[in-house]
Amino acid sequence: MTFGTDLGLLGIEYNDEEKARSPSKLSQTTIPFAKAFEFAQDQLDFRIAMVMGWQMMERLNASMGNRMKASCCVLDEYVYSLIDEQMAKMAQISEFEDKESSHSDLLSVFMNARDERGGGLGRTELRDTTLSLIVAGRDTTAHTLSWAFFHVLMNKDLVSKIREEAIEILGDQDSDQDRVTYENYKQFIWSQAVVYEALRLHPSIPKSGRYVASDDRIPGGPTVEAGNLVRWRFAWKMGRDASLWGPDCGEFKPDRWIDETGRIKKFGPFKFPAFGGGPRICIGQNLAMLQAVKVIVEVFKQFDLEFAPGWLENVPKSEAIEGVASRYPTPMYRPSLTLPMAHPMMVSVHRRTSSAEAISP
Repeated sequence: MTFGTDLGLLGIEYNDEEKARSPSKLSQTTIPFAKAFEFAQDQLDFRIAMVMGWQMMERLNASMGNRMKASCCVLDEYVYSLIDEQMAKMAQISEFEDKESSHSDLLSVFMNARDERGGGLGRTELRDTTLSLIVAGRDTTAHTLSWAFFHVLMNKDLVSKIREEAIEILGDQDSDQDRVTYENYKQFIWSQAVVYEALRLHPSIPKSGRYVASDDRIPGGPTVEAGNLVRWRFAWKMGRDASLWGPDCGEFKPDRWIDETGRIKKFGPFKFPAFGGGPRICIGQNLAMLQAVKVIVEVFKQFDLEFAPGWLENVPKSEAIEGVASRYPTPMYRPSLTLPMAHPMMVSVHRRTSSAEAISP
């Protein structure tokens, strides 16, 4: 859908010797691209935090700088291979075919894009765009789902609401026809509300920045000059602002997203900036919502989930925020460009044995 091929970001590689010896007990090795991608993200977050000092830090710690260079080489090699493969496919399209309709993935759309002068994106720009799409399409949704599942398991009444709605829309049978699709995902009000509330409290992109195009003055703030980098971390803080969300801003309450008619409430980007706003608003927000709603509905419809024994009691928690009340602490964050949990959430999963159980918590 995005690149016209499977990136294998959820896959694993196995040790050939162990694969032959014991298929049921395989050691797993991270795919090189995924490993390089993870390190590069963490290192970029470090550079952002250090502002101007990261160059010196990487010189002093040569292994850190060398690993970043090696990771970038792995990313470049992989992404350029995707671009070249897609270019080759597009070159095979006959002159009588419509190139735009022949390839509907996002990478092809960017390759076909032309500016007002008729120019297209170069290889470097396509590489940067491709990497941006991978960050936006993989980690953001994955981390949102982690936080959504955490809060749902902390508020078990939500499980029955999600299931009741799923049964009402899809029925109580599991078949390929009874699935969440792009055409019906907006009917799942409670699942949408859970995702939006998870994004409010744990925005996938909690910080960002832009270079100033021309001299200006920030209202109520300093003067900025062309070329200055302006960074902000307001999304996370805005989600906990009582003046925007009320005195219960620290609580996980998906019903704040449901109006009196049972429909999803819409809030503008100046109150809910999880997807950005203006001309740079997230182009994949509908796809992200479809993916998240689909996972939530189909997992809770078919499975019972519980925190793994001892996980909730032992996982390190974030400190309480002064003036922001919450019924329970949340797991610590891991420093990154996005906002993942510092420690993986461990759960026990059991398949539901009969459709009659589908509406019981």
